[in-house]
Amino acid sequence: MMPERMEETQVGVEEIKMSGGYVLSDEILKHKINGSAFDHVYPHTASNSLNNLDIFTKGQPFDLYEELREKAPVYFHNPMPTDPEPGYWVLTKYEDIKYVSMNPKIFSSQYASGNLLTLGTEENRHPKLFKSTIDHMLNLDGEMHLGLRKEHMPFFKAGHVDELRQKVSLKVTELLDAIAPKGECNLVQEVSQQLPIFTLSEILGIPESDRQKLVSWMEFLELAQYFTYEMIKEQNEGKTDSTPDPAMIDMFNAMVDEMFEYGRFILKEKRKNPANDLLSAIANAEINGEKLSDEFLDGSWLLIIFAGNDTTRNTMSGGIKLLHENQEQKEMLINDLELLPNFINETVRCVSPVIHMRRTSLEETEINGQKIGPYEKIALWYGAANRDPSVFEDPNKFNILRDNADKHLAFGIGRHTCIGKPIALMQLQEFYSQFLVRFQDFEMNGDWKVAPNNFVHAIQEMPIKYSPEN
Repeated sequence: MMPERMEETQVGVEEIKMSGGYVLSDEILKHKINGSAFDHVYPHTASNSLNNLDIFTKGQPFDLYEELREKAPVYFHNPMPTDPEPGYWVLTKYEDIKYVSMNPKIFSSQYASGNLLTLGTEENRHPKLFKSTIDHMLNLDGEMHLGLRKEHMPFFKAGHVDELRQKVSLKVTELLDAIAPKGECNLVQEVSQQLPIFTLSEILGIPESDRQKLVSWMEFLELAQYFTYEMIKEQNEGKTDSTPDPAMIDMFNAMVDEMFEYGRFILKEKRKNPANDLLSAIANAEINGEKLSDEFLDGSWLLIIFAGNDTTRNTMSGGIKLLHENQEQKEMLINDLELLPNFINETVRCVSPVIHMRRTSLEETEINGQKIGPYEKIALWYGAANRDPSVFEDPNKFNILRDNADKHLAFGIGRHTCIGKPIALMQLQEFYSQFLVRFQDFEMNGDWKVAPNNFVHAIQEMPIKYSPEN
């Protein structure tokens, strides 16, 4: 059985490389994800489920990560309720995640897609969001991935980042000027949400008049998992107090329609009248001599909005919370801003804004003593890897002097390392370098709020107070 399945996999990949204008999501739906073909080397029953979105509203479940790292570092996790797929492998150790990331010929990004770690049943798939979460650059392998990545690269090189830095610095000043007299604010809504949207829009070439739309879309996208999850629970258990209001669902669907309509409109405009911006590059990119399909344009648009905004925003907010909780570190940093680059890396390590990514095995293989068959799904839990004590001493301690803070995997590693990493680090540098000078006495001013999402650490509210500027 296994050699046959592997042969089909290889043929499938080859066909994709030779064809142009295909729809990746259609290809994925043709391929079945398998259950575990081999006995489990780590037969552990976890104390909680990584499918339980509620546990992510308090931050990431680092205790659960530790439990799995110690007792079952390669752990076969149950699927979501009603999901036709059999489940997925959970990796929590740094070296295992690095190994998988560095071997794309064995561990495919191309077949590892789907919301909530799985594809879900057909009736639970959002008609527009489902395909767009699959049809984009992150989920491509080999030459097709490299080809699209090459189209993006000019907008993330050092020269372009330096030019952008000047605009970002001015925007940070403008945002901080707006909150300065108040003495308190919701940092997410008033600053950390606004800066990445500005930066992203500058790279993309989105008119200033349309930029606030991206903020609203982002807020709803972070709740997409929750809506799906709660609707599945309602089917299984009956209506509960947490079941989303139908009006909220209608609002969510209207937002999705608006987002994709705008995306298609502006990408088609960029095809007709290209400019020196990333949207023009995407709109006019080709795979094997053919322009991207509408499905790929939708997917690229969704990826840009989500990936280009969410991670930076949450690291900005998360770093402020970490400094509030570690006053001695805060004082050390304020007294020596030369520590800022290492502080940023340590913040990214501790926050781990992207919680997991997925891969699919293309052949019989082995990870940390566990044999894995072809077409089995694997989830890489970055928040767990970034607190692995075999790599990071005293990993749960926030330490801005940590000598290997830059070894975190929060941006991924290997071919799929986040292309926006230089832009993200630049924004964090500009924000903190100004904020920590102007608001040295800041502190939390109430509870933070985190969206129920196990894909990104989505901080939605961060109330802070500080001495107002006259």
